[in-house]
Amino acid sequence: MPILKKEESLPKRPVVIVVYGEPGIGKTSLFNTSELPLLIDFDRGVDRSIMRQDTLLVNRWEDVQAEEKAGTFNNYKTIGIDTAKAALDDFLMAYVIKQDYAAAKNKLKAYGAIGDEFKLFVNNRRADNAELVIIAHAKDEKEGDVIKKIPDVTGQSYNLLLRIADQVGYMRTINNKRTIQWEPSDTTIGKNVARLPVTEIPDEHDTAFRTFMAQIIEQVKDAIATMSEAQKEAMEKMSRFQDQISACEDPDELTSLLQVVTEMPKSYAASLRKLIADRSKACGFVINKEDGCFERPAPADSKPKTPAQSVKANKDGQTTLV
Repeated sequence: MPILKKEESLPKRPVVIVVYGEPGIGKTSLFNTSELPLLIDFDRGVDRSIMRQDTLLVNRWEDVQAEEKAGTFNNYKTIGIDTAKAALDDFLMAYVIKQDYAAAKNKLKAYGAIGDEFKLFVNNRRADNAELVIIAHAKDEKEGDVIKKIPDVTGQSYNLLLRIADQVGYMRTINNKRTIQWEPSDTTIGKNVARLPVTEIPDEHDTAFRTFMAQIIEQVKDAIATMSEAQKEAMEKMSRFQDQISACEDPDELTSLLQVVTEMPKSYAASLRKLIADRSKACGFVINKEDGCFERPAPADSKPKTPAQSVKANKDGQTTLV
């Protein structure tokens, strides 16, 4: 496996997208608009979808393993799992119990084994450079007085699903238009790495519908790649500022650095402000409260023109005068 050098940009990688919603809203049909898709039908719902694509009908998890060994998945760009609950809670549960009958009485052990098998499947698809779309029904979960829509899978399988997903969207109808809400809300679970707005799904007769999911996948991949590039640039700036601050011996220069680092992302800026505060103490600088700048302390026999105070950084890196 080649080493990715620190100065190199991260390449686009396959993504995992979860789409959940009420039965019959068109989740499987939406998957059919992916690029070169293969649907693994655990829920026997493919016959109700439109624009049906190649479909793998399975009766047990061993059928999936057999197709994997035969290299079937290598011929497709997007793999769909329909539905998550059937795959994880039914097919994989039966498989892991067959492998270890003790798991039937130990649910914690069973769900651990399910997670291991499913992560292996996901990693293999990523190694094939295939996208993964996981379809789930929605169910209600009560949180206090609020009813929240979440993907319908059980216990640890639910946590696993959210952890591996890059993007999670709730599919529903708004004003007679099918939409996907990606951003989490008080009443829905979501994950929105690509910062997509509420997305209206074109009518099935619209030509834009034919490639709808393929375009969503590409947007998510672009967003992740862009974030990686932005992070690399920010880290490079961070490193330069750290070197400048550590070597700084001039109060005016330190003042200028304090002003510049505020333009960095919030998490980076907080760390750099703390570094500046520490450097000012090490150099014995004080802050001129009136001018808001660092100064060398006045000689002992002279009276300062304006109040001079020390600079202190709190745990979040914010600088204050003391």
